[in-house]
This record gives sequence, C-alpha cells and structure tokens, in this order.
Amino acid sequence: MRSLAALFGGLVLGSSLLAQDQPPGYLYLIKNPTPAQHLLLQQHFDVLGNCCGNSQAGHGPIEVVVTPEEVAPLLAIAPTAVLVRVGKPYHQTELEQAIAGGNDAPDPGYYTVAEIEAAIDAQVAAYPALARKVNLSTLPGGVLTHEGRPIFALKVSDNVASDEDEPAMLIIGQHHARELITPVLVIGAMQRMLAAYGSNPTLSSIVDGYELYFVPMVNPDGVNHVWTVYDMWRKNRRNNGTSYGVDLNRNYPFLWRLCGASTTPSSDTYSGPSAGSEPETQIMRNLVARLRPEVYLDFHSSGQEVLRTYAPCATTHATIDAFLERYVDDLRAPMTYNKRDPSASGEAPEDHWSSGGTMSFLVETGTSFQPAYTVALAEEVRVWPGIQRVLTNWRPARRGHVRSSLGEAPLEATITYTPNLFSHNEVTKSRARDGRYGLWLPLGSWNVTFAAAGHVSRTFPVTVTSYDTPVNLEVFLEPTGTAATLVKAGAGNIGTNVTFTYTSPNSAGAMAFFGWSMGTSPGLSLGGGRVLPLNGDFLFDAAWYGNPVLAPTWVPLNGASQAQSVLAIPNAPWVVGFTSYVAGITWDPAWHFGIKTWSPPVAVTPIP
Repeated sequence: MRSLAALFGGLVLGSSLLAQDQPPGYLYLIKNPTPAQHLLLQQHFDVLGNCCGNSQAGHGPIEVVVTPEEVAPLLAIAPTAVLVRVGKPYHQTELEQAIAGGNDAPDPGYYTVAEIEAAIDAQVAAYPALARKVNLSTLPGGVLTHEGRPIFALKVSDNVASDEDEPAMLIIGQHHARELITPVLVIGAMQRMLAAYGSNPTLSSIVDGYELYFVPMVNPDGVNHVWTVYDMWRKNRRNNGTSYGVDLNRNYPFLWRLCGASTTPSSDTYSGPSAGSEPETQIMRNLVARLRPEVYLDFHSSGQEVLRTYAPCATTHATIDAFLERYVDDLRAPMTYNKRDPSASGEAPEDHWSSGGTMSFLVETGTSFQPAYTVALAEEVRVWPGIQRVLTNWRPARRGHVRSSLGEAPLEATITYTPNLFSHNEVTKSRARDGRYGLWLPLGSWNVTFAAAGHVSRTFPVTVTSYDTPVNLEVFLEPTGTAATLVKAGAGNIGTNVTFTYTSPNSAGAMAFFGWSMGTSPGLSLGGGRVLPLNGDFLFDAAWYGNPVLAPTWVPLNGASQAQSVLAIPNAPWVVGFTSYVAGITWDPAWHFGIKTWSPPVAVTPIP
C-alpha cells in the first residue's frame, strides 16, 4: 500500500517535471464527425480505438488524444470538438482517491515502474525453484532505455536456472505507457501459472515442458512519465529535439511506415527515425531472436478485441489469412472478445511472425486505459481463459532441431516452404543455442526447406492433416565443401576388373568404406534427413565384412583424400545384366552417426 506521503511526494515530483518538460496533452470528443473528418483524424491523430474495420471507423463519436501543438490542427478539422479533460500525472489521480478515502484508503492497485519489478521479485521469492528474474537489457545484444532503465522479465520453468532444450512462449504488456491495465493481466497470468504448479496437472506440465517468459512492461520510461507527468502518455521518451517519444508499436521493422504510422515526431503514432531504432524495440526483438518462441501474446488496451497478425496494407494469401483467422477465433472465444485488423504496420506481432515464425497476436483488453482497478481485475479474470487456451493447446505442425552433421552442432537455420504463400519474405528460424524450431503450417502438403550458413540445404515433404498435433522432424545439414565423388574405370566385361576411385575432400587419414548393394532406394536412414543411397542387403553385408569380389572395402584415405577399391567381375555368363551399386562412404567419429559424407552411387552392369 502506498502511503499518502508517498503519493503526495510523487505528485510534487510530477509537478516539478511538468514545469520543465513539455506540457501534457488533452482528450477531445468529436460527437458527430463526418466520414471525411473520421478519415483525416485517423490519419493524423491518436484516435482511441483507431483501426480499419473497427466499429468506430467511419461513424459514431470518437475520442482523440492531442499534444498542445496539435490542438489547433485538430480544431481546424473538427471545430465542434469538445475538450473532455486535461492530462495530469497518474499519481495525482491516486492522491485524489486516497484523500477521498482517508489515510487508510486501499492502494488503487495499478503498478508503477518499481512495483512491476517488485511483483517479479515477489514471485521469485515465493517460487525460487520455478521463477527467475531476467534483466533483458543485460542479455547479449541488450541495451538500456533512453533514460537508462532496464526491462525485466520473469522466466517460469521447472529447471528455471538452466536454458533447457524446451519450446518457449512469451507474454508481454505495456508497449504503450498509458495502458496501465496491461501489466495487471501479464502479472496475473504469471501468478496463476506458478500458483497452479503441483495442483493443476495441465498447467504443471506446461511449466515442466516449456520456458515461459512474462514481460509486464516494455516501456518503463513512458510508464514513469505517466505516473509523474502525464497520464495519457503513449510513447517512449526519446528526445526528438522539439518533442519526445516514439510509438514503440510502430517501430518494428516489418513493413515499417507502410501504413498507420506518422513521420511527425510530435505525433503519438510517430514511428521513429528508422525501423527498429528504439532500445525497447531492440530489446524485445533480441529476446524473441534468442528464444524463438512458438507463441507470442502482446496485451494492449482498449477494445476487447483480438487483432489479426497482418496490417491491412500487407499483401497476404487467402490460405494464410484463413489459417491465422482460425487462431484469432480460438483465442477470442474463451474471452468473448471481438476481432479486427491491426491499426498499422510496424507492429510487434507481425514482425515476430514474419522474421522468425512465432505465432503472434495483439490483444486489446478492457474498454479504457485506466479503468477502476476492480474493473481491471475483472478483466484479468475474463482474459485468463484465453491465455490458458493458448498455453495448453496451441502447437506447431512440426517441431525438432536443426543440427550440423559435423559434431551435431546446433544451427540457426532459415525455414521456408513451397508452394510459397508469402509476399514479404516471411520465414521461420531455429534457435541458435540448441537448433530447436517450431514450424506453423496450414493443412495440406508442403515441401519444407531448411537452410543454414555454410551448409547444404535440405528439403522434406510434409503433410499436415490436423492442427495442434506436432510431429517431430529432426534435421541434419551437411557443411558445404564436403561433397564426395566416386569414379569408375573399366567397361564391365565379365572376367575383367572395374576400379573405383573415391574422393572425399579434406578427409586425409579418415577411413573410407566402399558400400555395395543391389539397390539405392529406400536407402539406409541415418536420421535427420540423412539417407545413405544403398540398401542394407546381402551385398552390403558382404562389403561390410569383406569379400573377394569387391576389395578392399575398408581403405584409409591418402594424402589426396582418395581411396580405391576393385570389383573383380566373375567370368561367368550368369552375372551378365546383374546390376549392383557401389558408393564411397567416409567414416569419422566427429560426425553424426560416425559418417561424414558419401558419394552418389555408381551402377555396374556386367556385359559379355
């Protein structure tokens, strides 16, 4: 509980900051705007609930938040706009509530910057084996905000101190500082998951089998400004010279500035000087790249709506639209929410989906930014079933790892598929630390290609027949420059010899095996997509154990990385037309399955 003295101190601090900073903004109501006014206001101002397809778009009253500099342009477009209120520090609202209730008035409940960190600390203290505080700004690639603040996450997992080989899921809030309801939902979700461990088998299995990350507040500088200066502040606190702030949810690189964002620094939807310019954006993109989570939920307010992944200005395919719509509907149903298109491009969910393949959605919660705290708590209860649905039911079509055949080292691979359904180079990526990936696919048959730097890509046929039933697909890729060859010399007449020369680049001293078989399909599977092009038949056994017809079959590769074997074709008419196949194979214990590489098979068909 915050004391009256603390609240009054916050108000004094806010008043001092207000005196030296830009003045607060204003909330205006336009009761009966024309369609033309609607369009102009949506294009140039911070219209609450502004989005294509939103119920407010095109008709009905609308509310607009403006800076002092924007008042005159607003009134030029909408002369009948009515001033509803002047912005003030949120601490002042708390103080007014406390004075009205007396010295023992209950804490209004919303979280300050310090209290969000304290809420994370409290869960770590209560569940030390399951919860860990993570300073995202100190991770490799992390940074501090413009005002020098870190961003914190709570990690929840059964072996929380370790980065395990488990899928990840990410739930975050408060990109926009004034949306005080959103940390309530994120903190509520992390509290519920931890409290349920050991008593709820379903939720316990999620903690045991996943790494969950909760980021209640992406924008600490802006949140501090809300509490101490201006309760309707939306952006971060970049110093633009004559104004402050970038709208963080317009700053992500995917289709940056294509639609719904402003290039004017004083605007509440200013997209920033460049794509991904802001430290908060960089921190969140860094975390997503580090985790490659299967799922990402991003809470905003207000509207009680689940937003589709793509902005209206994106070029999308009907199959992908229907696929993502299925998950929009699945998320909103337990919460009885509506759905709509996003307000702009450059938003976080479409960036995480397009750059790494994370199933990502933005949820507009509640009906205002800062409702009575009892209303916020009721909204948390309403939203939780949707979060629970995502955590317990949403699963990609394929899961597994991408590794190098050399030492089984994990690879950060790019995953694509055909037929291609994307227009903006969207990809899925595997996680660098362990090669883990989750690939979301619509129903149907696809050719999925895995590619990594310094390795030969590999394509797999994949058929998806049902949703949320992942099938494991392990992938091994060969390093480039390891392709082997096998050359034969000799016509193949009966009673003569055929000499095979095997070349395995950069393999001097390794052991070569000359495999022999009557066929090449289906071959011998080594796992991860690696298939030796020989069958395991009696000829293969003969080569393995040694025989007088093809010899020698085990030969050290010389200094030129070459070895030879000779096939002595019997001088017997019955072998005429009897086709067999020989392939060279390089053995090296440092490689997956002990096999470095192999040559394409070479056929031998004896003739008279």
